[in-house]
Amino acid sequence: MPYIGRDLSQGNYLKLDDISSQFDGNKVSFDLKAGGTNFFPGSSLALMVALGGVIQEAEAAYTISQSSIEFAAAPANGLSCFIIVLGTSIGVSVPADGSVTTAKLAQSAIQSLGTIGIQSGGTSIGTGVTMLNFVGTGNTFLVSGSGSLKKVDISIEGGGAGGGTTFTKSASGIHTTDNIGIRTTGFPTEMVGAGNSFTGMYISNGMTIYDNKLNGNHYISTNFNGLMAGPVTVNGVLTVDGNYVVV
Repeated sequence: MPYIGRDLSQGNYLKLDDISSQFDGNKVSFDLKAGGTNFFPGSSLALMVALGGVIQEAEAAYTISQSSIEFAAAPANGLSCFIIVLGTSIGVSVPADGSVTTAKLAQSAIQSLGTIGIQSGGTSIGTGVTMLNFVGTGNTFLVSGSGSLKKVDISIEGGGAGGGTTFTKSASGIHTTDNIGIRTTGFPTEMVGAGNSFTGMYISNGMTIYDNKLNGNHYISTNFNGLMAGPVTVNGVLTVDGNYVVV
């Protein structure tokens, strides 16, 4: 029959099986069925319940538990009843893992997925950065932009304690005004000119200083010559197919 109001865009109306034959004035809980099959309304607000022609208030006059209805007061024997489902719930499926492509996402959402955090010397620079822009020497960070266009300008000094002036590049190569340690695990200032426990080779003022021990196994092929200042203690195996000279 015609009615006033909007048409249903989803779900459906249906009338549940009559439960009035079970009313005895004592029983308050009844199973809900549609066509003999248990019905799960999901909420008392999804039902219109009438007892003796009087519409009952959801949650006050009755509640729903799974596929059962429970009245606040037991319906009397012989009382009429009808229950109308105002709309069935619609399940919304969850996409499978890895099934959503970037084409289905907003650009701002894509950019926010790849956020990174940056620190300098233990100090946090920030998160949400989507671009790194290396701009030369200086070892500094400058955050600019906002939102999905946030970026950090990064300036990096030359490595080591000597700072950005340790090595300088020129047309003839690279050069430095600092002392150089080769194969050293550290280079304390007290080593300079003191001749203390060198590891590897040390060069200063035109002088080359070597260890007085050759540790480990070494091989000098026919294409190479080896040179050390002696005396030298060989702790290991030195195989020479080329030349090895101790001065």
